[in-house]
Order: sequence, then structure tokens, then C-alpha cells
Amino acid sequence: MKRIVLYSISLAFCWLSCSEKAHPEFDESPHTTISIAHLKSLCRSTSDDITDDVTIEAYVVANDLFGEYNKAIVIGDQSGCIEVLVDYASTASQFPISAQVKIHCTGLTLGTSGGKIILGAKPTSNYNVDRITPSLVEQHFHIDRQQPYEIQPQDITIPELAAHHVGNYVALNDISFGDDAGLTWCDIDPETNKYITTLRTLHDKDGNALQVRTIAECSYCHEKIPSGIGTVWGIVEYFDKTYSLRIINHRIAF
Repeated sequence: MKRIVLYSISLAFCWLSCSEKAHPEFDESPHTTISIAHLKSLCRSTSDDITDDVTIEAYVVANDLFGEYNKAIVIGDQSGCIEVLVDYASTASQFPISAQVKIHCTGLTLGTSGGKIILGAKPTSNYNVDRITPSLVEQHFHIDRQQPYEIQPQDITIPELAAHHVGNYVALNDISFGDDAGLTWCDIDPETNKYITTLRTLHDKDGNALQVRTIAECSYCHEKIPSGIGTVWGIVEYFDKTYSLRIINHRIAF
């Protein structure tokens, strides 16, 4: 089978020239280190302030390198992943793929968006959580670009998708886009003539279907969806009682 790989390892591992040590305001005192799965379990309502003295150690799985996330990153450890809202115009430069990130979570907030749990700052408006400002990042984050580690996705099938997969990094193999192949990832709004966030549908060999949500800000929104059988990698989402996938790092192989 002819394979077209639309993913660049060299872009994924885009490191700056020097390691960032602890920020001047970053507290190096011992903290209880917990897993991302444990951290998520602390979210028991739509918005919960974190009062426990806890830290997570994880690695960047997704950022805005291809425009797939706006002012947000996804970080992961062996227990799962979580989306973190950060108020940076370019998260790819601040949080490169596979960089290690330690976050002192005390004083931050967990909230829900759709069916997923996200980490951010205390809300000041109608949102469940706000974005973490650069000044708060200085206090709560330590970023190490010199010890990269690539979090591996979980291989799953469409029928296996369940609530515990929401927000996590997965790979789906032996799938196709069927009649959507050849279309662009995003449609154009006829009134504004601009690309809009669009749902496409992939299928497995047994006819099971899963929606793929591509936001209009993606750098590849205008590219055509490939035909054939292949693999896609992304983050599981959940809206209106329906699972969907957001491809990350433009990572598809057909």
C-alpha cells in the first residue's frame, strides 16, 4: 500500500537552544507528586480549586504547532493526559512537543468542558476555568526542554471508546475517511468566505464511525483528506453525548 506520512518528527521536537531551569518565582520545595489520573479525580464539579499540595510531572503531547490548540496545551504521563489553558500567543515556542513540564497545582483550578477535565486558573467570568497567565506560569511551572520524552498513544478501536478515554491521546489503525476523502479538512463559510470548524467522519472495516473535529485555525484546514486505509493520532473529545477525535501534530499516515 502506498503510504503518505503527513507528520514531521523534526517539527515535533523543536527545542530551543538552552534548557529553562526553574523560574525565579518557582517554588522548589518538596511537594507530593501525583499522576494526571489522580489529579483528574480531584475534579468533582464543574469547577474545583486545588487546595492539596500536589505536583504533576508530565510531557507535552500537543500545542499550537499546527494550530490545533489555541492558548492551550495537552500534557501526558503514563496514566493519561489533560488539557491545560495557558495565555500564550504561541504555545509551541513556550511548550515544545515532548518537553517535560512540572506543575505545582496548588491554587490552580480544575474544571469541565464538554466531557473532559481541564486545568487552568480560577475563573473570573462565566467560564469554569480561566487561562493561566504568564506570571502564574512563572510561579507554577517548570519547563525542561533538555530531557524530551515522547508519550505514546493508546491503540484503540472505535467500539472501545469509553468515558475514561476522553482527553487522552489515542491512535486508531486500519481506518478510512470513506466519502469524505478528497474533501478539505474544513469547509468554507459561504457568507464570510473563511474556513470554519468542521466535522468529518472516519470508519473502520466493520462500518463503525467516529467524527473528527478540525478547527478552522489549523494550518492544514485547506488540505484534502487522504483516501485509502491508514492511521490517525489524536485526543478524544466528547460533545453532545458523542465521541470525537481531534488530530494533533498533523499526525496522519495513509
